[in-house]
Amino acid sequence: MEHQKVIIADMVRTPWGRPGGSMEKILSSDLAAAVLKKLLERTGIRPEAVDQVVFGQAHPSTYPNNIGHYAWLKAGFPVEVPGYTVQGNTTSALQAVRNAYYLIASGNEEICIAGGADSYSAAPFVMRDVRLHFDPQNRRAIDTLEEAECCTQPIPMSRAAQYEKSHGGNISEHDAAFAAESREKAKRFAGLCSSQIVPVSYTDRKKGEIVVSADEWPAGQSTQDPLSPCADGAAAALLTSGDKAKEWNLTPMAELLGFAVAGCDPQRPQAAGSAAVKKMLARHGLAVRDLACFEIIENSAADVLETAGALGGSAVLNPLGGALAFGKNDGAEGIAMLMRLNASLAPGELGAACIYSAGGQGMASLIRKLS
Repeated sequence: MEHQKVIIADMVRTPWGRPGGSMEKILSSDLAAAVLKKLLERTGIRPEAVDQVVFGQAHPSTYPNNIGHYAWLKAGFPVEVPGYTVQGNTTSALQAVRNAYYLIASGNEEICIAGGADSYSAAPFVMRDVRLHFDPQNRRAIDTLEEAECCTQPIPMSRAAQYEKSHGGNISEHDAAFAAESREKAKRFAGLCSSQIVPVSYTDRKKGEIVVSADEWPAGQSTQDPLSPCADGAAAALLTSGDKAKEWNLTPMAELLGFAVAGCDPQRPQAAGSAAVKKMLARHGLAVRDLACFEIIENSAADVLETAGALGGSAVLNPLGGALAFGKNDGAEGIAMLMRLNASLAPGELGAACIYSAGGQGMASLIRKLS
């Protein structure tokens, strides 16, 4: 089967909101519907022309349980367009892009939307073992966010425990400086990508319509907290074949060249990120020196620096900041990273996005900027 060229026509995201902050009352499905509407508006693609919608979500609420299709319908788009949801913890959105990439590259589809969304504000509490035996001793509410951190590996381990095992209990001066630098770099993001940020709104009973149009996280974050904070939000990318991009007269942002995945010890999941990049570059006959820019998931500064050290080379590292500045949205982070990566490249340059998740899974993506 002939391999089709895969184009990223456009990418958008909502503002990143602090859990319990200005976006607290907006459901993840509403955030997802907002980016879907904006993406089609910006590209001029008719909704009925979309072949498939794929969405990542790491922390689904009990409603809905298939945001990939539900958000599409909530946006008022044609029921004939199918959609589904993937879950890969922090790699969820990049997995959605990967799925869409292979659908197009294989010739099965021509236009796909890949997205991701999570609302930490709306993440539910649950009870276990009470369906048939609702005993008083079982009436304990479990925070699904805390449970998700610990239950993605045979030996439960939280992000904080993983960090301590890998890097010790205290943040180093070097790591604190990297985190502060990430927040300083992030100030450039709005100037380069402001048109790709989709304002979202809701109606407050007392205050009327509340519009959120800017990220909440960059100001006031402590550089002494080693781990990136969480953020509510959604992101989406429109992918097409090369022929469809020409047919619709699109000005593509980038060409998606490929992906690779890798696994490692769940207690040191960051090692899977660099392993995925090395695997991907080997497949394409490339070396690290061929890359102009790296976008590495900022779970912590120490993890980023360890990953960059394992890869070597002189590529620019996270030039527009990362999750230490903006906050980390597990469902949508991969697309937010691709947005920053593409904005950091010059036309013709190659860049790689490197992400890992709890359980010891890594994923890497390679792009070439086109315009």
